[in-house]
Amino acid sequence: MNNFKDIQSIWDSQENDNTIEIPKTLRKKIKKANSVVNDSHAKTIIILAITAILVTVGYFLIIKQGSLITITGLVAMLLALIVRIGIEVMSLNRKKKLDVLATSKHLAKDLSNYYMWRKRIHKFPTLLTVSAYILGVGLLFIEFRVHLTSFWFNFFLMEFVVIAIVLFFFIRKKIRQEVNSLAELIAMYEAE
Repeated sequence: MNNFKDIQSIWDSQENDNTIEIPKTLRKKIKKANSVVNDSHAKTIIILAITAILVTVGYFLIIKQGSLITITGLVAMLLALIVRIGIEVMSLNRKKKLDVLATSKHLAKDLSNYYMWRKRIHKFPTLLTVSAYILGVGLLFIEFRVHLTSFWFNFFLMEFVVIAIVLFFFIRKKIRQEVNSLAELIAMYEAE
């Protein structure tokens, strides 16, 4: 039984060597950077959920029944939104499990791993979900062409292009803001 207690005391002393005391001046900055990242995930989930609801309600109120192309477009849009919501929920849960005010040196490594994971998410998965969504909208435009006058079809097409461009720059800005906040959080933690 003494061996176990000896091992336990060695283990406990090693854990104490891995601690970092966070200065009170940094706590506020760390909490703010952490809050920006968490809020980004939550806002994205809300916006995507509202978009999914609007797409579904819009389909049933406006089109009601459509061809296979229309249904395929709607399904592509909804799947893209659902996949992205799932990614954001996973990210938020994974992020919330990290105690950014913990005193373990391992937190910097955990934050760094999270940061790298989010950077990977913002590449291929984001491109794939946005592409699926745009494909869905494109398929819906085939149905719009059939049911709308030339004026309204061109109006909605131009509106979609403008909205897509604005959303591209908005999403890009938000991704950069999130990545910068995560990098800042890691830097603040590693600085001490």
